[in-house]
Amino acid sequence: MGQSWNPRDGTPNLSGKVALVTGANSGIGLHTVKHLASKGAKVYYTARSEAKAKAAREEIRSLAPEIPEELLVWLQLDLGDIGSVLKATTWMRENESKLDILVNNAGLATKDLETNEAGWETAMAVCHVGHFVLTNGLLPLLKNAAAVKDADVRVVTVSSSANHIFLPADYAVDFSSPTFLRGELPYEPWKYRYVQKRMFNINVLLYSMAKLANVLFAQELQRRFDQAKVPIMSLSLNPGAVKSDNAVGIFSSFLQPLIRRTMLDLDEGSFTTLFAATAPEVWRKPEVYKGKYLEPFGEVKETHRVAKDLNQVRAFWETTTKEVEKYLSQRHQTSLFEW
Repeated sequence: MGQSWNPRDGTPNLSGKVALVTGANSGIGLHTVKHLASKGAKVYYTARSEAKAKAAREEIRSLAPEIPEELLVWLQLDLGDIGSVLKATTWMRENESKLDILVNNAGLATKDLETNEAGWETAMAVCHVGHFVLTNGLLPLLKNAAAVKDADVRVVTVSSSANHIFLPADYAVDFSSPTFLRGELPYEPWKYRYVQKRMFNINVLLYSMAKLANVLFAQELQRRFDQAKVPIMSLSLNPGAVKSDNAVGIFSSFLQPLIRRTMLDLDEGSFTTLFAATAPEVWRKPEVYKGKYLEPFGEVKETHRVAKDLNQVRAFWETTTKEVEKYLSQRHQTSLFEW
């Protein structure tokens, strides 16, 4: 849709809709919640602690005091902890009958290789695996919403341009092996070794892999929805370079003053997410948008070349499923729902 789209004019009335936004206590997520609720949606916003949730609510109400308090509901969630994800999805299924909009927004980047207690690389665990399990646990609510005539149900997963900028087009990742979940990369490209390490305060390769996982997840989720004839739209997106503390902090200190001058403000940073989640034209043109990757503010763009390799995409999905099921079985948890 391009630079002219904004949620104040482009988002329709959302009264009666139920939405859930992860990573919503600050930045893009907080502004996404603000706009959804200001249009009438009941929004579950996730944060790991009550203190962060309370601060987020106060900030949202200060920015948009017209939002009724009952439209903002905190859901405790730590995406790096599968137990926390299962607890949150169980609570949602017990307390809501439907979910119209799911925004998988939360992200994480680390400087060094770190793993969680499951052995998954930390950024991959939060950006991909946590959202994979969350979306699966919310499937009954999404499908309930989609069963209504003329329903408009969407799963939006926030990625980054890092997925195709920093990973070489021929980067040889084997998604049939769980090594990608553990952060075991095939090699360090020369650009990363000699240039990018000096430009960033994070391991941009691990971050890029996690953001590529977001794109592949959204794409394969759409294929599975279509195969099952479930009328739900799945999209991924790059919100753009956004002037949040986390985003600016990714860059080395000598680059930060320059980078700040080129970034979108936090409100604008939520626009592409909101386009994907609410713009009527998305459902009017399903052949254009289904399973696609968007750049600001709603432009369909190509992503990393591996997204066109359907064997790799399906291997990625199957490996994630297998590793999650193994984790759940070892802890005597119930299996994933059928997609």
